[in-house]
Amino acid sequence: MVTIAAGCGDKAAPVTEPETAVADEETLLFEDTVAFPEGVDENLKLLDPLADDWRSETLHERAKKVLALLFERLSSGEALDSDDLLAADFETATLLRPDSLESLYTGEGITVHSFEGEGEAGSRKQLQRLLSSAFTPFDEATAHAHFKIVSVDIADAERFETTVLVHIDGKNGQGLVQQNMRWTVEWSAAPDDEQVRIRNMRSRRFEEIVLANPLFVELTNHVFGKVASYRDDFLEGAGDHRNRVDRLLGSPFLGMQGLALGDANGDGIDDVYVPFHAGVANRLFLRKPDGTIADASRRSRIDYLENTPSALLIDLDNDGDQDLAFGTDRGVGLARNRGGAAFGPPRVFPPSTVGEIYSLSAADPDLDGDLDVYPSRYGSGGILGAFPTPYHDANNGARNIYLENDEGRFIEKTEELGFAENNQRFSLASVWDDFDADGRLDLYVANDFGRNNLYRNEGERFRDVAGEFQAEDMAAGMGVSAADFDADGDVDLYITNMFSSAGLRIVPQADRFMDGTNRDVHRHYERHARGNTLLENQGGGRFKDITDHAGVAVGGWGWGASWLDINNDGLQDIYAPNGFLTNRDPEDI
Repeated sequence: MVTIAAGCGDKAAPVTEPETAVADEETLLFEDTVAFPEGVDENLKLLDPLADDWRSETLHERAKKVLALLFERLSSGEALDSDDLLAADFETATLLRPDSLESLYTGEGITVHSFEGEGEAGSRKQLQRLLSSAFTPFDEATAHAHFKIVSVDIADAERFETTVLVHIDGKNGQGLVQQNMRWTVEWSAAPDDEQVRIRNMRSRRFEEIVLANPLFVELTNHVFGKVASYRDDFLEGAGDHRNRVDRLLGSPFLGMQGLALGDANGDGIDDVYVPFHAGVANRLFLRKPDGTIADASRRSRIDYLENTPSALLIDLDNDGDQDLAFGTDRGVGLARNRGGAAFGPPRVFPPSTVGEIYSLSAADPDLDGDLDVYPSRYGSGGILGAFPTPYHDANNGARNIYLENDEGRFIEKTEELGFAENNQRFSLASVWDDFDADGRLDLYVANDFGRNNLYRNEGERFRDVAGEFQAEDMAAGMGVSAADFDADGDVDLYITNMFSSAGLRIVPQADRFMDGTNRDVHRHYERHARGNTLLENQGGGRFKDITDHAGVAVGGWGWGASWLDINNDGLQDIYAPNGFLTNRDPEDI
């Protein structure tokens, strides 16, 4: 039986009133323990699209159920010619897996085939063969299907059309198989919208990847399984920690912590430092030659209990070993490595303005031989402390800072070096590289809720040239990674943003979205929902957005994607993690 997953984050369920909610162990935040501010109850009811008659979302819910039933029938081999799937005026469908596929790539145990456009079409009598074709490459009971409806275009009271992104993965005799498809599905709707049925189904794009062997192997339990702190702190959810730490330390339920890689004990093997929220000790895991790890947090004296969203293992005093720089609510901390992962007491350098530090990047842009640090910050009151205004181009976040390294001391030079320009965004990540190939390191900053920054190094000062160089990427910036993916000698950018199928469905409805007002900003909201961005360097640090052409927008609820050569062919690939809080539905976020 195929497993069906229908549209993460799109499920509209009736809202239970807080005073009558029943807490269960699968619920992250128990509603009966939450005191909602005035007016929130009414807003929560609007999560159900039926509450305010948002027809496209009502039709989306109906269509999603029919598509889930369709996949269930396809996997079991049941007949598809039935009234609970097809409209009485059903016309045609196309072959989901075309016979003539174009070969895109073959090498290192990987083959990729694709097809653009519509393949063979047929009537209701050919439906079983046409649609079942998608499942022919898979062994029985191995396929997992996932789909998202990304547009609902209403023609009239009885007809509408959807665009559906479909992903199927599983196994066969050749190895692992993954299919990515884009469908256009036309529907008939009953007068009350209670029932919708398929009129036409067309596959517009098909891609199939076959791997002879898995690219990666899960080794988490082998590496961490015997370490008590891993079992105690990592295998429990944020909800467990939330109820075990003093609420004066803040709420940890968002889990906005990163990690640092570096050789802490000088044995030539990279180790892992994992920051935690306040009340849970940060962890230093030293890697052994056999691949397992040892918890050295306490004896290394860097098991801080303070909220630590970010950290770096880097040599800040030029003595040849990796020191620890870490961000806290109070500023940037520095703990010097005295050798063998024995760290001295930390010094904290408070910035001139308030704001929690969410990430750190380090480089030597002034070429004085030591590493300076750029801390990125978000809202001035923490991750939930400030509402971005305006939402699509917010300019009321906390100010980022530039810390110059002066023989192990940090001196703030944000204003002096030009980093104060356009510096009140909701920043989450930054990366240093020489984007204009002039021999000087520049800085790119990814910002949530609006434009990003590209600070060009002009010698004595930096200047934000993101708009001038077509690099603003006005979206929901979560992360950024730099590499020369096209091997043309300059550095390109992949920016992690949020992808929202609900946003792509709702925002284009100009007469309904925002009650039809502020139409000049609708395109910004639609861009906000598109997903990740690939900026190709055109030379001299001027960029071109080639995301759609490259097919790399849909990365889910994305965070920090990275470039790496996964298959050792000399070309940079993308690893794009995604996800957020999991509640009752394991397929939901």
